[in-house]
Amino acid sequence: MDQLSIKCKEGIPKATEESKPTTIVRNEAGKILLNALLYPAIKTSLLKNSVVAIFHTLGNAGGSGDNDSVVVSTFLIRMKTEEDRNKLASIIQEYAPVS
Repeated sequence: MDQLSIKCKEGIPKATEESKPTTIVRNEAGKILLNALLYPAIKTSLLKNSVVAIFHTLGNAGGSGDNDSVVVSTFLIRMKTEEDRNKLASIIQEYAPVS
């Protein structure tokens, strides 16, 4: 089972840019698979048991040597049930900063 968490700065209300909501996904061994900030008006789509979201991440996607570039990536986050999928989608929208 992978671990997904959304973290914000302490003492700052969620859904604000100052809270810097960050999505972190780790695999079973603890390796970080996704570390991305939620941004205003983040787009999510719902599939059968999955949430599709577009994240902006730092790093070298595709093996390019530039680690300071922002990379736009689409992630498919699979859940066990549609109920879990709906819960995750609502939490992402709840924590995303208001534009």
